[in-house]
Amino acid sequence: MEEKTYSETKKEYIENYFLSKKPQPISVNAYIYAISLITIISIGSMLAFQSKSIAILTGATIGLLFFRLFLYPYKIKKRQFEMRVPDEQINKWLIEDLKIKIKQKAIDHLLLHDEPLTDEQFIIIPYPVFHSTQKISDEQLHRVSTKNGYYNYSVWNIQVLVLGTDYLSYYFCSYNWFDDTILNEKSSEFFYEDIALVKSDVEQVNFACKWNNGLLTEAHILKLINISGDFLYLVTELPELMQSPETIINQERAVQVLRIILRQIRKNRKPNDEPIIQFPTGSSQTDEQILESA
Repeated sequence: MEEKTYSETKKEYIENYFLSKKPQPISVNAYIYAISLITIISIGSMLAFQSKSIAILTGATIGLLFFRLFLYPYKIKKRQFEMRVPDEQINKWLIEDLKIKIKQKAIDHLLLHDEPLTDEQFIIIPYPVFHSTQKISDEQLHRVSTKNGYYNYSVWNIQVLVLGTDYLSYYFCSYNWFDDTILNEKSSEFFYEDIALVKSDVEQVNFACKWNNGLLTEAHILKLINISGDFLYLVTELPELMQSPETIINQERAVQVLRIILRQIRKNRKPNDEPIIQFPTGSSQTDEQILESA
C-alpha cells in the first residue's frame, strides 16, 4: 500500500476538521424502542413458529440491523470528530501555507525573482471569504468554532505587500484551502515617492455575509493613497467574523513600518545612495510577528 505524503495527510486532516460534525448521541428512547421492538418480534416469532431458535435468530438479526444502521455510523462519525486536529494546529498550517505557497505565488505573479527579498519585506494580510462569488460556491465556504470562542475558515482572501527597493508591490488572491487552488489574482505597484498617505481606519460597511445573520457592518482598513489619486484599501479585519487572533496582523504596526520606510526614503535617500529598507533596531518584523502567530 502506497504511503501518503505529508501534503496528502495534511489535506485529509484539514478536510476532516471542517467537514466532520459532532454527532448527536442515540437517545435513551431510541434504545428503549429498539429493545421493545426486538422483544415483541422475537416473542411473536416464537409464538408463530413454536421455535425458540427462530425467535433468537430473529431478535439477533434485528439487533444487528439496529447496530449497523444506527450505532455503527454514530461510532464512525464520533471517531472522525474526535480525530480532528487541534485549532492551534489548523492555524499553524494556515500560516505555514501563507508564508510558503502564497508568498511564492506573489513573487511569481509580480515577477520579483531577481529581487533580493527577505521575510521582513513581506506583509501578509488574510481575511476570510464570507460570501459566494462567481468562482467560489457557497458550499465551499465553511467555518468551525474554536475552543477559545473564535472561528477558523476554509477559504481566504490574501493580500500581500512586498516592500521592494524602490516601490511597494501588491498582490491579491483568493485561496481555497480545501483543494489548494488560487483564484482571482491581481496586483499593482506604487513608487514610494508617490505615496501621499498611509492610514489605519475603521469603516462602517454593508457587506452580504453567509453568516452573522447575512450582514457585516464594520471593517478595519489599511489605506494607501497615491498623489495621483489612486488608492489601495486593504481589509485587515472584519471583527464580526471573529477569525482566530493568530491570523490577524497588527494593523498599527504595519502602518508604522510603512511610514518608517517612507520617511527613510524621503529624508535620507540620494540618487546614488544604497536603498534604505530597514526597520528600527530591535523591532525587526518576521512573518510570525506580522501574523501575530504563537
